[in-house]
Amino acid sequence: MSLDKLGAPAQPLTPDQKEALAKLHDAATQFEGVFMQMLMSAMQDTVPKDSIFGQESDAEQTWSEMLNDQRAQAIAKEGGLGIGKVLEEQMRSQVLANAKQEAHVQVDGRTDP
Repeated sequence: MSLDKLGAPAQPLTPDQKEALAKLHDAATQFEGVFMQMLMSAMQDTVPKDSIFGQESDAEQTWSEMLNDQRAQAIAKEGGLGIGKVLEEQMRSQVLANAKQEAHVQVDGRTDP
């Protein structure tokens, strides 16, 4: 038998609660990904745009932005910073309390900064 954080017997989750928690996980991961992308973009802005090969082209800048975006998503997916995990822990009780509505919230798609 599993116990909750207060030591009481844990109640099995309803399908709506499971769906709501899955959507919370997706949203928290997406948030961490957007945060990481913004962080990497700000860091990239501090790097000089010219080198021994000349000025950075538009194609190189686009490729660099796409690469940073993929890196940010990979870091978020692996939980690299832990922001998503903390968000999930903080919001879990609120989501479970209102699971019927939260299970039907659309989290699909990624919001770019």
